[in-house]
Amino acid sequence: MAENSKKVLEKKGQGEYEFTAYGEFLSYFHAHIDIFKRLLKAKKMDPAKVDEVAKQIKSYMTGNIKKTDQFFEHLPQFATILGVPKEEVSAYLNSNFIEVLSKVQEKLKSQELDKLENAPAPSYTSITEEIVERLQVTHPKDFVFAQKGILMVLENPLTGEIIEPQGLMAASAKAALAMPAGTDSEKEPVSLTEALAVANAPPTPVVKKQSLIPEKDKSILLEIVETFGDTLTGERLEIKIGPEVTDTPHSESSSNSASANPKEEYEIEDLEFDDSSGGSESSSSNSDEEDDFSNDLGIEYEEEVTPPPPPPDLNLVRLGNYSVKEFMDLVQTITTYQTKGDQVGYQNWLRTLSEFDKAVVSLRTQVLKEQKNEVVDWNSLFQMMSSKSELKPEVLKGIVKKIKNYQIVKLTLDRMIQEFKKGSPEFMQIVKMAWPHIQKSFYEVPNYAQVQTLLRGILSRVNEETHKKEFSKIFTMALNFIQSKFQV
Repeated sequence: MAENSKKVLEKKGQGEYEFTAYGEFLSYFHAHIDIFKRLLKAKKMDPAKVDEVAKQIKSYMTGNIKKTDQFFEHLPQFATILGVPKEEVSAYLNSNFIEVLSKVQEKLKSQELDKLENAPAPSYTSITEEIVERLQVTHPKDFVFAQKGILMVLENPLTGEIIEPQGLMAASAKAALAMPAGTDSEKEPVSLTEALAVANAPPTPVVKKQSLIPEKDKSILLEIVETFGDTLTGERLEIKIGPEVTDTPHSESSSNSASANPKEEYEIEDLEFDDSSGGSESSSSNSDEEDDFSNDLGIEYEEEVTPPPPPPDLNLVRLGNYSVKEFMDLVQTITTYQTKGDQVGYQNWLRTLSEFDKAVVSLRTQVLKEQKNEVVDWNSLFQMMSSKSELKPEVLKGIVKKIKNYQIVKLTLDRMIQEFKKGSPEFMQIVKMAWPHIQKSFYEVPNYAQVQTLLRGILSRVNEETHKKEFSKIFTMALNFIQSKFQV
């Protein structure tokens, strides 16, 4: 058949359709894509950014995941690309996977059944192709057909292994060889090939009894007369030694001169080789990779099928997704250990961090030193850290830039608290209730439009006009300060 796509559904004996291994993999693939999209949307990520991250996830899975049981193994990489802690991704998957997977499989099954019902009648180029397609019978690798007497078998020339006929062919062969279909003897049943070898074996030569009296040897002349008597003429044989002498010796010299003359040689054309053998190799290699489910993976994606791009640098992806909130949470954790003086707990916590987060902790210390007017040799530091980890210098430079920017946001939030404390007790009571929402708003920096939208939502819930003006004044000062210092 012209179409040779992988099957998603297969029909069982009871007439029900079930997913093939490839169909099961396909449903897992799209269930993970759907869940990751939901997770990012729940975090209020920009829709365009959600689509971009989803494409990165899809590209990574296409290039690195080949079987259904490999999805769980790549959870840390998923978390890195999503920019979400691994524990949070794992919890979200556990609570949503069954529901999403059932919906994806229901949609996929319905889609494939529609294709099967509306598919045109299959067309075959030959009767053998139809037999193979309908019976799903394939020729064993490295075996060839071989004739063993009246029996046609499959034989592996490399190992000598033989596959005998089965079913009706075996019954016919047994009848031809007069082999009983069953026997009560304790001997193991003889194979068709063994029986055939016995049937086709030459008769046992009769050993002539040797006499003690030796027979007289027959004369060689008598044997010649008996064998060639009809053709013997009685003429005398003339024996000639050396080449025959002729009257035209110039013919030999002319032939020699013709062979020695290079100008009279004909031109040999280049042979043209077709590439049919190469095609067979590619087809056999494709059949060996039957469990690779990373080719046709599109249900709801309408973009053109293009070769997957190389896997992205996960650390660069992590850098792009590293948010203000992650930085604030990390600083809060460090502050907690410092306050308790728990050095052992701090070291144990550091061991659990990824290389990226460890670099953030280390580089933040250097940024704080620089802010105290201490000299920091950044280039030497980047080279040293890059040689001891998988983080490239460009990633380390990006981390330093983000730390400096996020430090500005942290400083602004600290100053806002000092400004809020100047207000009345009633105003401070409102601040305590609104503070988590205020922090969340400034975590959207540098998306200032989103920050202003969230702050306006907070102001709309403040009833007292004087309090609303105070909030508005502090918010405006804070935003202006961040925008003047934040490096894009």
